[in-house]
Amino acid sequence: MQALPRDVRPLWLLTAWLLLNMLQAGLTPLDPDETYYWMYAGDLDWGYFDHPPAVALLVSLGRDWLPGALGLRFGHVLASTAAFAVVYELAGRPRGGDLWLLAGLLFAQPMLQVYGFIATPDGPLLLFTALYLLAYRNFLDRPTLGQGAVWGLTMAGLMYSKYHGAVIILFSVLPNLAFLLRRPGAWLAALGGAALFLPHLYWQYVHDYPSFRYHLSGRDDPYRFSFTVQYIANQLLIFSPLLLYHYWLTFRRDHARDAFERACRWLIAGFLLFFLYTTTKGRTEAQWTAALAIPLVYLTFRFVQRFPNWQSGLWRMCVATGLLLVVARLLLMAPRAWLPFEKPFDHAPWVAELSHRAGDMPVIFEDSYRLASLYEFYSGGKPAWTFTDVAYRPNQYDLWQRDTSFQGDSVLIAGQKNWNWFGTIPFKAQKSDLLLRPVADFQVARLTQLQPAEPLPAQLATTGSLDLELYAASPVAVDFETDWPIRLFAILMYPDGERLYWPLEPLAATGLPAGREVLLYSGQMHLPPNAPTGSAQIAFGLAYRGMPPLRGQIPSHSIELVVGK
Repeated sequence: MQALPRDVRPLWLLTAWLLLNMLQAGLTPLDPDETYYWMYAGDLDWGYFDHPPAVALLVSLGRDWLPGALGLRFGHVLASTAAFAVVYELAGRPRGGDLWLLAGLLFAQPMLQVYGFIATPDGPLLLFTALYLLAYRNFLDRPTLGQGAVWGLTMAGLMYSKYHGAVIILFSVLPNLAFLLRRPGAWLAALGGAALFLPHLYWQYVHDYPSFRYHLSGRDDPYRFSFTVQYIANQLLIFSPLLLYHYWLTFRRDHARDAFERACRWLIAGFLLFFLYTTTKGRTEAQWTAALAIPLVYLTFRFVQRFPNWQSGLWRMCVATGLLLVVARLLLMAPRAWLPFEKPFDHAPWVAELSHRAGDMPVIFEDSYRLASLYEFYSGGKPAWTFTDVAYRPNQYDLWQRDTSFQGDSVLIAGQKNWNWFGTIPFKAQKSDLLLRPVADFQVARLTQLQPAEPLPAQLATTGSLDLELYAASPVAVDFETDWPIRLFAILMYPDGERLYWPLEPLAATGLPAGREVLLYSGQMHLPPNAPTGSAQIAFGLAYRGMPPLRGQIPSHSIELVVGK
């Protein structure tokens, strides 16, 4: 530690971090989710299907005045720099060797490196985690109404960044709950933060709570032990394996010296255990615990300040980790011609080829909001869209209705590789195998709402039948008998993810007028004899020729029932 410069100014380090990430942001290809959030930013709102609106707001800061990827990521680069500045304040404004050690710890965090320039909801979450912890500590030191009001603002910022913010708030306040319940400022923080979050909750109400439906029930998968193993392995990786020993020392040899340090420890432990539990519900993603990098850096920095004999060893591990991360960053920025392997996230070449094939036609992707947003971004704004069938998950495109502008137009359909129709042409979108086919008269069928005339029974038998009348209404006129015909299907959806669907024929109408409900099917409905028994949901959906039926086409999304023999 003695060999390090002792008179470096914090502003110089922050400026270096800002410039590094600006360069990286402009030269690194975009992840598909980033272009999805770029689409968010083109339609600012209080909420989106997958996330609260902070990510869209940050993307919008550079979207329309800076070129390409740099414009998309500009707001997140600023947010990352601001987060480092807040951590510097949280750590007590260290100088000299302590400042270098704090900078090394921050630079050695893989998640802080990644979200220094990548545009995802984790960028604003990291910033507001740092702001929240600073405001929380200030409140614990001086529990006034003014400090409570500031703390409440940061609570709202967490929730507008990512729903994980609720978990951060919960586990950080638990160890000090008795103290907080007796402080009016804490009540002001909680009620004020909740009030500021009301516009998003109203947005959820207006749109029938799509985010909550998806995150609370739409992501359940049958449990696999590999989910838990993968989660644990991810944690060992994303917080830097070279630093794990010093993290262990921090929790083993040091002890919480005040209420704030106790809160940070509870936050780290509770957050990790909470997402360990979620592995029983399905696969977790590595970045879900990225916000823990902030309290982990803070506690580790405090530990080595109290035990100086560990500083040199920690510094060496930070430098080694940082160098490895720099190499990875350089590879991401390197031109594709320099690399002996396929450049990650290199989507521009396939978009250019598909754009050439499409010409002036919009491109409509089956089951891929990522490819649709990538195409629109890298093609310079040429129109693209996606529709979602039962083989894929819902997304923000299902809430937007801008695809009505394509009604009746000639479009290029980019179907998945199992699209069963004649005349399709194979196409490779980096790692995605697609089938292409032009359609002369595209019909927007996904907006059609289907509703049984009578409630369905709570139990259906595979050996019996049911008299069914199904009515349909669409905001746009839909023709079922164009050059790409449309059929009607019944769909059974089981808790383990199995989907079973079969056609309902003949239809009572050859199309739908705009804005008027018509009888679409009247007749018998038989369950397939191979339908598994047990709890299930039944729905109905229109389907384009050779593809599974579209999802979410009845107002209640699906109807609960039991399948029996």
